[in-house]
Amino acid sequence: MERELGKDYLKKYINTRREYKELELRFLSMSKRYQAIIDRLKSEILNTKVTFKPQMGDFEKVLQSVCLTCDVTPAQLLGSSREGTVKDARHMTVYILRHHYGMRFKDIGKKLGGRDHSTAINSYNRCRDFLEFDKDYRKMYNTVKQLLNICN
Repeated sequence: MERELGKDYLKKYINTRREYKELELRFLSMSKRYQAIIDRLKSEILNTKVTFKPQMGDFEKVLQSVCLTCDVTPAQLLGSSREGTVKDARHMTVYILRHHYGMRFKDIGKKLGGRDHSTAINSYNRCRDFLEFDKDYRKMYNTVKQLLNICN
């Protein structure tokens, strides 16, 4: 309907039908040309592989924020404790490092006391499930995100 209103508006200012048709053809050719440019830019953006390298201090910041929020010490978090609060904090650390900082599971496992990448994957999946179903865990996670100034 907007296009029809636009045509009516143009008809008031164009004297002949021929001028109107020429103007309409010019507009359509321009829109096709711009659409081709937009499509090309979209494909370039979508095909560009973005690599994100975490900063050296990111791990320490995440570790401190999670420890502060979950009330555990860094030694407990990096240790072998399977106590509930410690393992939950460890799961959250893995999730944040992977989801928000893009670290590889292999690197996360090494940083968290020399664990295997499959352990890091398991922690990531557990945290994701906790975030979906556990409101208290989600509150702690949001607190850590605020401490780290993470938007999403």
